[in-house]
Amino acid sequence: MGKNLKGKELGRGITQRKDGKYSAKFSNTNGKRIEKYFDKLSEARKWLEEAKYEDKHGDISSSVNMTVNAWFNYWITEIKGKTLRYNTINMYTDRYNKNIKDIIGNIIVSDVKPMHCQNILNIMDNQGYAASTIDKTKFTMFNIFSSAAENDIIMLNPVTKSVKCPNKAKKETRVLTVEEQERFLQAAKSSKNYLQYLLVLQTGLRVGELRGLKWEDIDFINRVIYVKRSIGYNTSAKEFVIGEPKSKFGYRDIPMTQTTYNLFMEIKKKKTNQRIYSMEYAGIIFLN
Repeated sequence: MGKNLKGKELGRGITQRKDGKYSAKFSNTNGKRIEKYFDKLSEARKWLEEAKYEDKHGDISSSVNMTVNAWFNYWITEIKGKTLRYNTINMYTDRYNKNIKDIIGNIIVSDVKPMHCQNILNIMDNQGYAASTIDKTKFTMFNIFSSAAENDIIMLNPVTKSVKCPNKAKKETRVLTVEEQERFLQAAKSSKNYLQYLLVLQTGLRVGELRGLKWEDIDFINRVIYVKRSIGYNTSAKEFVIGEPKSKFGYRDIPMTQTTYNLFMEIKKKKTNQRIYSMEYAGIIFLN
């Protein structure tokens, strides 16, 4: 039994150091000693309990006792990690960490029932999540457990037809009127990103496509923009990633209006002495 600085028993695996921090440690199933430090006793006890449970039930080779957390981590890295675009991986990871993990993460995969999945969607509805976000969460759960069924981890996918997203009125997409666009641009003139805003309104480019534009994609003679790539931000790795457009339809040629042509000419004049910090981004038009 561990003790604190006053000699009080804290429980097996927990002690208090001279600097006041609490040490929580145990030996995992492979005999490796795991130790972590915390400012609060409650945090140390919580981590120790969860770490022991995950060590016991988180072995991918033992599907009988595997937790949803263990399966998701394996699924997202080893099964989906090399086949999906980074933004799809980010979507799956965000929805799992924000809405699924805390509710069913420590449950054995085979013990998850439709009522558990429905509960997640109901909680999101009560918390005021948008219908589209709830849909994405259901989609994420369905794919997680569908893959588990395909790999004989479970018999049936618990995200059945009975698991439904709460009825919520979906907001209709509304485009800006010409007058609203003019008002927006007038207000945005003081922004350092004014030219990017103007370009998006003139071309309909997605943000990732805008980031991915290179000068070689701009045909000043025929006045055409060739969309060939997209640059997204990987929130997990905290880095920008150069990839393909969102879909095969993302590869397209966009005719330049006179305003767009003038805009690129203005940008080109301003960027003549632009410093490149990585050859990976050589030729990229917007580097800020």
